[in-house]
Amino acid sequence: MEKGQPPAMGTPAPPYPGPPMGYQPQPTFQPTAQPVGTYQYSPQQPQMVQPVSQVVVVQRLPTDVPGQMMCPHCRNTVVTRTECKNGMLTWLICSVLGVFLFWPFCLIPFFVDACKDVEHSCPTCNNILHIYKRM
Repeated sequence: MEKGQPPAMGTPAPPYPGPPMGYQPQPTFQPTAQPVGTYQYSPQQPQMVQPVSQVVVVQRLPTDVPGQMMCPHCRNTVVTRTECKNGMLTWLICSVLGVFLFWPFCLIPFFVDACKDVEHSCPTCNNILHIYKRM
């Protein structure tokens, strides 16, 4: 038979060469049946499984109006106190108006609350609870 030629029909396949010389088969692992611990189960004593219930509270974060939240600092349920602060959107509108030479109007975003970020704080302990950022 030449190299690259398929074997002719009816010719037997060459024999399998077998394992290499000096090959020793590895012994197979056979676990021993030794009891590690004893477990006593009696069918007369039924096992009661208590179901576990978990309550998940989804708390929506307030936006630009006061909202009811639980303060993580004082653990009171409060209606937040809001305060408007200058944020990224305020400065962006101011700079865009200044670049396009509408400089007299670039101060308007500092007087409009709809352009500012809203800071929510607890009225009881005065800690900041959430900052609603417009941008």
